[in-house]
Order: sequence, then C-alpha cells, then structure tokens
Amino acid sequence: MTAGLTRTLLAGFLSVGALGLLLDVSVFQTLFMFGYGAIASRIVSAGAAITLTWYLNRRHVFRTAETSRSGPEYARYLIIQSAGLAVNFAVYLALLNGVQILREVPVVALCGGALVAITFNFLGVRYWAFRPE
Repeated sequence: MTAGLTRTLLAGFLSVGALGLLLDVSVFQTLFMFGYGAIASRIVSAGAAITLTWYLNRRHVFRTAETSRSGPEYARYLIIQSAGLAVNFAVYLALLNGVQILREVPVVALCGGALVAITFNFLGVRYWAFRPE
C-alpha cells in the first residue's frame, strides 16, 4: 500500500469518525434530555454511531460494499470498535495512574487514549474488518 493511499484512507476514516461523533453526541443528548439514563442513552448513541461509521466507511472510504458480505464485515467492525474502546480506556487509565498532573486535567489523558485507539481502530478496520473476501 502506498503512503498516498494510506493518507487518503486515514483522512476519510477520520472524517467519518467526526460524523460518527456528531451523531453519537446528538443521540445521547436527545435521549438524556428526554429522561433516559446516562447508561441507556450511551448504549443507544454508541450503537447508532458505530452503525453509521461502518456504513460510511464501507461505502465511501474502504469501498467494500460491492465485494464483501455485510453481515460478517459488520461483525468484524463491531469487534474492532469494541477492542478499540478497551484500548482507549486502558491508555486513559494508565495515563491517569502514571502521570500525576493528568489527574488535574484528565481530558489530556482522554485525548491520549483516543489517539492510540484511533490508530488501533484504523489498522483493525483497514486490515481485518474491511479486508477483501
């Protein structure tokens, strides 16, 4: 894979992720404002965001809609996203526990976890979830 293709895929992946985040926050806030609890709202909003990003990545970034079956691909995507969430949280906790100053500005640890997880997720979806069948 060329560096140019990797940059193009990464830019598309990050753009789709930004749209996913917008949907995630919108669904969460709407449900929460209507009285659903934080956990229930988060589960629904995360599911909506993951489904949207899978669809957009499938159709527009990795372009596997014509070459792969959607069911197995979606299952692989969910596995990668779940593992990425675990990576994100593990890095976040490691930074909070390992760097004293970050306990006062935990958003920096959150961003550190997100950066590592983005890398993990991109590589996972590129080479496993959206692999040619």
